[in-house]
Amino acid sequence: MNDVINKINSCSSLSEIPVKDFLDAETGYAHIVAKKSKRVNTTQLRKFFAALKKMEQKDTWNEIETEFYLLKPRMAVAVGRKNLPKDFYNVIMAAMAKVDNVADDELKMKNFDMFVKFFEAIVAYHKYEEEVSKRR
Repeated sequence: MNDVINKINSCSSLSEIPVKDFLDAETGYAHIVAKKSKRVNTTQLRKFFAALKKMEQKDTWNEIETEFYLLKPRMAVAVGRKNLPKDFYNVIMAAMAKVDNVADDELKMKNFDMFVKFFEAIVAYHKYEEEVSKRR
């Protein structure tokens, strides 16, 4: 997962990464993360995704900001309880750091939108990988 973290860290914001790099079926960052995160507790993953979808309903960064920052300690607790692996947490923290590292609120919203899509793809590929592993 360090390769995904390095690719995310090499950009200044999430919105500058091509969508295909994040979401592609085999080579996309989301699929790579899902494939390497088989120990991720599905309930926790869906819980965080639901929180993101709720934030997505809001219109401005000011409305989202507090809940967005609260995801970080909530995920840390999940790591502490062994519901999320530390390497998964590290990828998500790297992506979250690229959401708000710009001054412009409009760009923050664009980065947030990309973060939500990335997380959504991780959830989808995680489910796919669960089903594939059941068939083996």
